[in-house]
Amino acid sequence: MLDATEAFCPPGVDAIELRAPGGRHWIFPTNNPRVRWSSFGLYPAHRRRGRAYRAMLRVWLTLGGGSYTHRIVRKRTAGWPLGELLLPDMPTLATVAVYMGNPGPDQKITIQLMDAEGGILGYAKYADRTRPRSLIANEARMLEAIPEDVGPHLVRFTPFLQGDLLVQTRLPGQTRMPRSPRLYLAHKQFLERLIQPGEAYPIREHPYVESLYSRAGARGEMLDRLVHALGDSEWPVAFMHGDLSPTNMHWWRDHYLAFDWEYGSKTGLAYVEAPHPLIEFASLIRGTNPQAAKRAISRTLSDHLLPLPYNSLAPHVASLAALNMLISWYPPREPDAYERWLTAFVETDVI
Repeated sequence: MLDATEAFCPPGVDAIELRAPGGRHWIFPTNNPRVRWSSFGLYPAHRRRGRAYRAMLRVWLTLGGGSYTHRIVRKRTAGWPLGELLLPDMPTLATVAVYMGNPGPDQKITIQLMDAEGGILGYAKYADRTRPRSLIANEARMLEAIPEDVGPHLVRFTPFLQGDLLVQTRLPGQTRMPRSPRLYLAHKQFLERLIQPGEAYPIREHPYVESLYSRAGARGEMLDRLVHALGDSEWPVAFMHGDLSPTNMHWWRDHYLAFDWEYGSKTGLAYVEAPHPLIEFASLIRGTNPQAAKRAISRTLSDHLLPLPYNSLAPHVASLAALNMLISWYPPREPDAYERWLTAFVETDVI
């Protein structure tokens, strides 16, 4: 396994190593309290209990308690190849925090790039295996193509060590779930900024639907039913994020931005991601019954997120969004409780 301390960290700096079940682990530099505090931007917490735990751990490590409870590591070798590569783009780059995902063929490494006071300059992603390399290569293509006001900027995508390195700017703002008319409007406007000029396609001929069919496999019959339900509707082509979860969206100056464009597409279906944050919030965070979630999300789509004439198709758009998630993630992900939830959501009829 790649030694993240040796590969990415500057020499002569102690770092706290924090491990979690499944092999995930983080490396947080101990330069000063501001750096330690800022480094926790890499530590995820979605549920209320997780956020409380993160807050307590963040305070503990920021105040210096980590040296008593966690392993301290230091880079042994001289030189800093990552810094030498990025200093022309980020002259104040001084240190990094590192997150290594679950070991295995899909493992990626995320690096938070910071100045000496913990100011976040940007993020880098590193992968040295086939599938994650293809994902970050796709993200680089998407960052070059998407409109100016919807996501981060690509700094560089380049070979590095035994793999590829994607570097992008920091996205301002903070996570904020769209759960009010004002936020719904901003979410709708974000989706409209992704629509590309040109003619609309009948649903059966849309390049997005053609792509789904090419990947649907055993779920082809589910897709057939949805395409039939969408009838003769016509849809513009739009840039598509591919994983528009609440944790991949930032609220900034009264509008939304999105990051992590790994699953993105240049030929998506306009508005198909309108229900995506609501589906993830209902399922993964709230644990709502899929039938009840389908009814509530369909009402929200019809009332706030879909323009005429698409609002009458709200239940089918919700199903198509969930089916896209199934086709995109299963396989290679093994079936689990989330796969069963999404399947039940797709198959629920809303009256």
